[in-house]
Amino acid sequence: MSRIDRLVCHVLPKAFLMALVSGGRLVELQVVRRDTPSRVDSIFLGRLERVMTDLDAAFVDIGIGRAGFLRAEDRSGIDGWPPPGAPVLVQVRNDGEGDKGPRLSMNLAVSGRYLVYHPNGTGVTFSRRIEGESERERLKAHVEGLLDGGIVLRTAALGATAELLRADATGVLERWEKIRRLALDIQPPADLSSRVPGERDPIARMLRDHGATLEEVIIDDRTMARTLQDLMDRQGEKIRVRWHNGTMPAFDIDDVAGQIDTALASRIALQSGVEVLFEPGETLCAVDVDSAGAGGRQGRAPRRPVDVNLEAAPAIAQQLRLRNLAGAVVIDFVTMRSAYDRDKVQAALAEALAGDPVPTQIYGFTRLGLFELTRARRGPTLAAQLEALEKSDD
Repeated sequence: MSRIDRLVCHVLPKAFLMALVSGGRLVELQVVRRDTPSRVDSIFLGRLERVMTDLDAAFVDIGIGRAGFLRAEDRSGIDGWPPPGAPVLVQVRNDGEGDKGPRLSMNLAVSGRYLVYHPNGTGVTFSRRIEGESERERLKAHVEGLLDGGIVLRTAALGATAELLRADATGVLERWEKIRRLALDIQPPADLSSRVPGERDPIARMLRDHGATLEEVIIDDRTMARTLQDLMDRQGEKIRVRWHNGTMPAFDIDDVAGQIDTALASRIALQSGVEVLFEPGETLCAVDVDSAGAGGRQGRAPRRPVDVNLEAAPAIAQQLRLRNLAGAVVIDFVTMRSAYDRDKVQAALAEALAGDPVPTQIYGFTRLGLFELTRARRGPTLAAQLEALEKSDD
């Protein structure tokens, strides 16, 4: 299981950046703007504005100035659309970009440390990384009956005790009940998550999502460090909180700054000399694996295509998540003649992508030898976020 070791937070006047680092490798970077915070996963009581019967979709007013878009497949337990003006409980899946409003869903999800609760769902399902049948049966026995709805066991649940799972389920249910009661007593449109303490706090959410594997948090703002330490003390957490007041910038730790620069480059070099080229577009991202620099050293045989691709696969998965690339992704691996080798590379990429919290769908190799997958859209790319942040400082 991939372990998140450290969260490094760099505080700026208009934003702060949160870097998740595992074993010295930058896994994810979140840019939190103070003026335009992300609303992804926030739950709103919206008002249905307009139904488009030809598209079987609707626009929903959630009170942010732009109507959200709700597709029919995102409706849960509803036969037909409610009438215009009716209140609808929705969750933001995508912030939207430009003139487009956020993408909404009625399949609500409330995340805990070890599980995700779907109030409108049924049954118990598992993270792709929880593979052992005996472990699945053990976890299922511990959580069945704890919540009235659907439960997804997260990767962090591996090895979790019954007590930890029960406490997590209790916390998730308490948060959901607060949201549900607010929805009964308030007029739409309304941001319900913002009315639940800690629900919209990005650091608190990061700790909830990764706290099972997080060892320490480093923040270069003394006030934020004290506030977070107080939170850790109240919750009985063992995560270390450290105020970084050294002479070097916080993002020099684990060379976070250098790894961000790499994530903004179109071409990255791997240890063997293999290079991977990323060419993101509006709807499609092309990735090319170039083995020209990975030829065999003097006296050694050239590397096999499958070995080159096996080295590139986890690097590609890491960069897709770090760069927040979305939509259709086409990868041009080094050509392999063997179906067995292609299966090995596909399995390696699937394993590397399993740790990505954003849903991906793998389609595999086409007849032309290209590899296809899709990754759900969760807001702007990392490059776009950092560019917007830089412009706001001008």
